[in-house]
Amino acid sequence: MATRHIDAVRTIDEAVYANPWGVANWRNELASADRHHIVAIEDDILVGHAGLLFVLEEAHVTTVAVDPSREGKGIATAMLVDLLGEARAHGSTGATLEVRAADKRPQRLYGRFGFRPVGVRKDYYSTPIDDGIVMWLTDLQDAEVGDRISEIAAALTHSTEV
Repeated sequence: MATRHIDAVRTIDEAVYANPWGVANWRNELASADRHHIVAIEDDILVGHAGLLFVLEEAHVTTVAVDPSREGKGIATAMLVDLLGEARAHGSTGATLEVRAADKRPQRLYGRFGFRPVGVRKDYYSTPIDDGIVMWLTDLQDAEVGDRISEIAAALTHSTEV
């Protein structure tokens, strides 16, 4: 992701999130060495974005967002393959994220990769108020996890460039 993508990313975020990040937040994210952000491009159109925050030996998935008109086409899956590959290359031993309790579809997606619910952050989200489910993927460097990521990547039939 580059600064030139911010407007398109914000357009997706405004459709997906109740409280999207502002331009200044995005500029700070892109300038931070401990962050990794990617975009998904389809037919020269930005259709999704995702990001990581590296903290010590761990990777935290900060965002995964897809244009609502493009949901269900494997874009989030492709971006998560890329993010977890980056986290493994970075040497991260685990990955974590929060997801709305009401959002079952992304919970299933994360579960395919091996993320497991480990806790709840009460009223973590606003507009509407919802709990955050804390999910962890441990042993990120294990061969079994790498094989799972590779199998998911091989099963992708979508032609989105990440």
